[in-house]
Amino acid sequence: MSAPSKVTCACGHHIQGRDLLRRGCFMSRWQPIWVYLKYRCSRCRMVGEKLIDYQDWDEHMLADEGVLSEAEGGGRSTVLGAIGDDELREFSTRIRDLRRSDLDALTRDPP
Repeated sequence: MSAPSKVTCACGHHIQGRDLLRRGCFMSRWQPIWVYLKYRCSRCRMVGEKLIDYQDWDEHMLADEGVLSEAEGGGRSTVLGAIGDDELREFSTRIRDLRRSDLDALTRDPP
């Protein structure tokens, strides 16, 4: 049996990690053989259960679709890295030079 790429509800909607109510494993002696999922579909609100063979199980089956599209390059997924010394100096200079009117403008017109 081929590995399912997604966990789907009876209505056809992709079940994501935030839809899970319970997840567990059925064990045989010391090895897991099934992954048990209980979910509430975010589209049809039906509560469902699914058993997936442990060998076919992959944590990415429950990944949000938006996260997957960003990881594939569809969105802003740039890693910015650590804050450097130059950035800290620039930030402290900007904070030190703030005036009361600048702060008042921020509270009146939020970005």
